[in-house]
Amino acid sequence: MLTIKPTPDYDAILRWNAGKDEAFLFQWAGTTAYCHPLTKEQLMRQSAKDGVTVFMAYENEVPIGTMELCDIDPVQKTGRICRVLFAEETRGKGLAHRALSALCEKVFAETELERLSLRVYCFNLPAIRCYERLGFLVTEYYEEADSHWNNYAMERKK
Repeated sequence: MLTIKPTPDYDAILRWNAGKDEAFLFQWAGTTAYCHPLTKEQLMRQSAKDGVTVFMAYENEVPIGTMELCDIDPVQKTGRICRVLFAEETRGKGLAHRALSALCEKVFAETELERLSLRVYCFNLPAIRCYERLGFLVTEYYEEADSHWNNYAMERKK
């Protein structure tokens, strides 16, 4: 049974990053929240920020992923999904799709938000396909100095 809870499991997130390099952290977390090596203090500081809710996805009560909801704008009725990471052993099983679907449903049902956005690196084809299946559409393309990190902005309406 898959569930999502607005309570971070720092130990799980640290396990999923153990032995990984700076590029791995950059890929799922971007450049603004964390620096390599990831620490529990960084995770705690990020989850304590106003307007940030860190959700954990669980399969049969075992943590399998983390997703963050941030940049809530009550006037524009928008929010952003960011810092999405799922355990390697869960990939390719549709669990991220189910968890992100549950997060979108929860956000749209329990808040007044009408649009969710996110950014994804162009090389991350499995994530792009997952987001598209959830109804997200590409709205912008961003070219970076290092083309490896070119990315799309995607958006989904309620």
